[in-house]
Amino acid sequence: MAGVVYRRRAGGVTVDPVPQVPAGYSTVRALRRLRHITGFVSVYGEERDPRSSVFARIWHVGRTTWVARRLAERQPGVDVERVVRLCLHHDLNRWPFAHNAEVGRFDQAGNTQVFTKSLLDARLSDEDFADLAGVHHKRIDELSPEGRIVLGADAITGAVEDPLLLVTGLNVRPEFIPDRVSRVLGFTLRAEPWRGRTRRLAKEFHGTGVPDPLVFRAEFARLFRDLMGRVLEREDRPERLLDIATSVKVHFIRPRVFPINNELVCRSSWMRGEVMPRYLAHYGDLDLVLIDEDDFVRRAVRIGAAASAADFRPRIDAVREQERDLCFVGAKRADAAVAAGRVPRRFSLVPVTP
Repeated sequence: MAGVVYRRRAGGVTVDPVPQVPAGYSTVRALRRLRHITGFVSVYGEERDPRSSVFARIWHVGRTTWVARRLAERQPGVDVERVVRLCLHHDLNRWPFAHNAEVGRFDQAGNTQVFTKSLLDARLSDEDFADLAGVHHKRIDELSPEGRIVLGADAITGAVEDPLLLVTGLNVRPEFIPDRVSRVLGFTLRAEPWRGRTRRLAKEFHGTGVPDPLVFRAEFARLFRDLMGRVLEREDRPERLLDIATSVKVHFIRPRVFPINNELVCRSSWMRGEVMPRYLAHYGDLDLVLIDEDDFVRRAVRIGAAASAADFRPRIDAVREQERDLCFVGAKRADAAVAAGRVPRRFSLVPVTP
């Protein structure tokens, strides 16, 4: 990234990272960077496979903001503009490859105030910083009414978008989602019209020809908003939305989705175990909140932390190629065997029990 000032410290890892933000680095520029930062899966390599662009972190921020605004407009006395401001700032300081690089190495909450205060136009108050820290730590009882809304919106957005991206973007059958998760969310992707709509999206993404990411994103946004509308009809209290999202994450996303999107598709163990130690030993971590995934990969390959840039590309077709019993479209599978309970050879995750 042009204009970034690089610094290193002994041992390669900073205890209290202070990013050297270039002059004129604005919130808008920081948001644009999220277009090239991992969301559900990595976005690296979209020049080879444009589909990866639909998984960018920026789209999660946009969906969270949409949900938070809806919640804020329902509650008298809430500062809607402040809610939006908090949403737009809550994920700016993510490392390239996000969670697949950060786990055990980066305190996003601790870094937020230092990073955001260095932005040219942040204009955040001490209360804003306190709320952002509370959102990262999920301490809803410590938050202002606006902070509670942002935390509830961020959590429930992930609980709805992750299963949707799993089915439409990674081509996993809706039957993979447990009944208990569908009951908690208040909808099931196995039933119409949701099954038909997700199937059309999956075919658009994994069928023949060249998928159009813009078409996918537009239809995905409509589907997300329709499903989120159902969720918010049943419950719009931030505390309950956080409870719902926590249940979904504990019982489904962490044990069953992460092995697919993080490990199978993005090689998380390789990133954390092999790439990051070598990268940090050479470059440190001071500017990881400023560079994007293209910058990171160029550096990593340059120092031999990875053999090839291709190693960082998300394997979007991995389910169809390696776990055909999980596949939604584009693969011939033995439905009778699936119905009888045959377990896929790698993950032992389907069929799931309610």
